[in-house]
Amino acid sequence: MKSVTGLPVLLLGILLASLPARAGLQFEKTVLSESAGRDETQTKASFKFKVTGGRTVKITEIETYCSCLKAETKDGRMEFKDGEEGVIETAFLLGTFEGEAAKQVVVTTDDPAQPEITLTLKVTIPAVYKVEPESVAWEVGEDAKAKKIKFTILDEKPIAVTGLVSSRENMNAEVKEVKKGREYEITLTPKTTAEPMLGVLRVETDAPYARYQKKLLFFNVKRPKAAASPAR
Repeated sequence: MKSVTGLPVLLLGILLASLPARAGLQFEKTVLSESAGRDETQTKASFKFKVTGGRTVKITEIETYCSCLKAETKDGRMEFKDGEEGVIETAFLLGTFEGEAAKQVVVTTDDPAQPEITLTLKVTIPAVYKVEPESVAWEVGEDAKAKKIKFTILDEKPIAVTGLVSSRENMNAEVKEVKKGREYEITLTPKTTAEPMLGVLRVETDAPYARYQKKLLFFNVKRPKAAASPAR
C-alpha cells in the first residue's frame, strides 16, 4: 500500500520518526495581567512552562531591560529535561508608576527553533492623585506670570499637601487648600524667564501609603520655536 506521496506508508513513518523532535519551553501564558494595591510596593507574577519535544532545553539568559522588573527561575535552575515543568518568577517594583504599565521579559534558550520567548507583564496601578496639568511651561522672554495646577485627591481617604520643594531656586511654589483633604491649587511663578530652565516640583503629602507620599510635577522655561523659513 502506498501513501499519496508515492512512498510506502511504513517507509514514510520511519522517515518521520527519524526527524529530530522540536524541543522548547511551552508557556501556559506569555501575557499576564495583575492589579496592584495602593499600599503595595511591588507586584509579583509567575509564568509557568513545560519542556516538550524529547530533549533537554537550557535557558541561557533572562533579560528584563528595566531595573523596575526582576525575573528569574523559581529554583535558580536554568536547564530542564523533557517533560519537566518550571516557573519564571517576576517582581515589578511599582516606584512612582500609575495607571497601566507593561513590561517584558525576554527568555533566551539553546533551542534553535525558538531561541527567544517574550513574556509580558501588564500591571494596573491605582492613581491617588489627579493633576491638571502635570507640567507647566513658559517661553524665554515671556512675562513671568503665575501658572496654576489643580491637585485633586482620588483616594477614599483625605490626604493633605504638607510641602512643596522646587529643584530650582528661580521657581517659587505655593499651595492653597481649596477643599480640605480633597483639592489643592498649586501656583508656580518664575522669578525670571530670561534663561531656559528645566525643573521638578516635589509635592509632599501625608498619604497613608509610603510610595504616594511624594508626587513629582514638572516645569520649564523653553526657547521659542524658530519661525519656519518662507518657501522659495
